[in-house]
Amino acid sequence: MTILNKKIHIRVAAGVASGAMIFAVIASVLWFYLSYHQEVDRSRSQIRQIITTVEQTASIALYLGNRELAEEVLRGLEANDIISAARLTSQDGLSASFEDPVTKSHTETAVIFPIMSPFDSTDVVGDLLVYPNQDYIEDNAVSLANIQATVLVVYSVLIALLTLVIVNRILTEPMKNIANRFHQITPGDSCRIDVPSAHKRNEIGALVDDINVLLDAVNNQIDNERELRAETENLSKKFRFIFERASAGIGLLNANNQLIVANPALLRLLGQTFIVDTDRFTKTDFTTYFNDPQEIQEFIEEFWVKPGNQFSAIDIQLRHKVRAADRWVHCLFSKVEDINNPDDSLVEIVLYDITERAEREQNIIYEAEHDPITQLLNRRAGMTKLENSLIDADKKQRYFAILMIDLDGFKRVNDTYGHDAGDKVIIEVANRIKQFFRGSDVVARWGGDEFLIGFSYNPTYETAVSDVASDLQQQVQLPIDIGHEQTTSVGSSIGISLYPQNEQAVGALIEQADESMYYVKNNGKNFYRFYQKEESTASLSK
Repeated sequence: MTILNKKIHIRVAAGVASGAMIFAVIASVLWFYLSYHQEVDRSRSQIRQIITTVEQTASIALYLGNRELAEEVLRGLEANDIISAARLTSQDGLSASFEDPVTKSHTETAVIFPIMSPFDSTDVVGDLLVYPNQDYIEDNAVSLANIQATVLVVYSVLIALLTLVIVNRILTEPMKNIANRFHQITPGDSCRIDVPSAHKRNEIGALVDDINVLLDAVNNQIDNERELRAETENLSKKFRFIFERASAGIGLLNANNQLIVANPALLRLLGQTFIVDTDRFTKTDFTTYFNDPQEIQEFIEEFWVKPGNQFSAIDIQLRHKVRAADRWVHCLFSKVEDINNPDDSLVEIVLYDITERAEREQNIIYEAEHDPITQLLNRRAGMTKLENSLIDADKKQRYFAILMIDLDGFKRVNDTYGHDAGDKVIIEVANRIKQFFRGSDVVARWGGDEFLIGFSYNPTYETAVSDVASDLQQQVQLPIDIGHEQTTSVGSSIGISLYPQNEQAVGALIEQADESMYYVKNNGKNFYRFYQKEESTASLSK
């Protein structure tokens, strides 16, 4: 079966032989059937011819009633192989017969011949009953059919062998030689297959030409791929060098915010000093490396839902390492989408260390918003924060108080001890004021010796503002060390306006607190007063 599956000429010959054998079997059956009936008909025709030759003698024997002559006729019939039995009977009762002891006659195959008078052709003198030898006839038919079938089988085998030789000679051997030559050619080799001389103008020659054309195309493709591979490897080396040596951190994030690729610069940024375990960077949520994970998480979620491949950037602070300074990075995000599998899309991240720039910017912003002596908010920054704090208090349904503080006796300190002592007094008072308030409260230096304070409080705490103002005044008037083993002290005049009891706008509230503060200055100093709508005080020089 293996050979039949591989050898074309054997498969072709086997197919032809199988077809010839089937044809031989069918033809043999038909031939047997026809031969059988032809032999039976021929045998009956022979029997009639034999009867014709003995009919005259039988007529005389029956007419004369001569038994010896009748038996002579039967012996003549007995000598024929196609007759197995016969009986000669006259009208007068004469009867003679014979029967083959081996072959038994069958009544259904008997043939009856009437015997006429030798003198009157219309007068029947008896009859001759003949039994054909069926076994002999059938043996002849079978023998003839077997001979024909044998001839057909031999003919089929000869055709198969001839087909085998012809197909092997014309088709298989040339193709085998072509295949062997083809297997000897190495991809990229310049060798080609020679066209067999006897097949230059037929299909085999065309096949060889097509194979050679294909080999040329393959060689060209291999050459192109080699050049492309060399270029790709060269570019890959350059990109790998850039990727590994880049000062910026570069990486890829999956949908779970896990790093699947990261260059050394990114790992150093995330590790901030050194890398202990590289594997942990691919198993940890990327957002946990930042000081505010929620902020970067929300930023990435918003970035994912943006249409197209847009770029997004954010400046954010990395999480502190123990005994390490704050580090800020500029994060640039872009999508790496897979059109066929959108669920497998990634996010490319590029991180730049902007710590120095962020510190410079923070310093610039801090200097722009804070008083250089007290480090409190200056007037502009305090006004901005005051507006935001008032809005936040309104949302939380809390009351808001604005305190305008002016130092009593500060001019005397400057005139007596100098401006350096005055600066020390301003700094100490500022530190004492800051101790009373939260980071969300507003504490600003409003002028030379003026301070503005804004804070929210619970409406149910009715004495909250007065308690703060009283404690604040007590703290401010404590002695202040101004150096050279000298101390001094100052008082404070405090004007207070409340929201929402007084005005709604920040500017109006500040003016009201300022009016109340001047009322205190003009009426004894060193106490606090809430703004009264029915009063209007005049602004006086300190």
